[in-house]
Amino acid sequence: MKKGLKITLVVVACALVLGLVGGGIAFFATGNTAKADEYKLGNDTIKSVKAIVAERQVTSVSKETSNGTKPTVIEYKSSTVQDDLIAYTQYLRSDGGFTLTKDMDLTVPTSSVQLAKESADSDKILVMTIDYTPFGYTITIQKGERSLTLY
Repeated sequence: MKKGLKITLVVVACALVLGLVGGGIAFFATGNTAKADEYKLGNDTIKSVKAIVAERQVTSVSKETSNGTKPTVIEYKSSTVQDDLIAYTQYLRSDGGFTLTKDMDLTVPTSSVQLAKESADSDKILVMTIDYTPFGYTITIQKGERSLTLY
């Protein structure tokens, strides 16, 4: 076998193995998030969508550092977006300790809602942004270096 062909086969085999490993990690990460009863961000825990409404299909999970913070971003697919968001935001406000900082308008097909609460870490707050469409929603949870003043 020619040396160039051997190298090509080795490179293709390595790429295939890396793709399978990466795909497996992504599959288990989204599966674990879909089944989790809470989200964890440092010392803070927040009940998950599954704990409040029901398990939903998680299409992606990201915990990449952005602008010096490490937000958790979970993307859900759902056929009951409106019902999910009403139930989940009601829980967050009544029992989760969150305050609305931007109210949702479910009559607008693509929009967002934002909630915040003081973090378990002093001088920090948790900010949850939920961007939604008629087919699903993306929850972004991040910790900020500020305080929350309630009026």
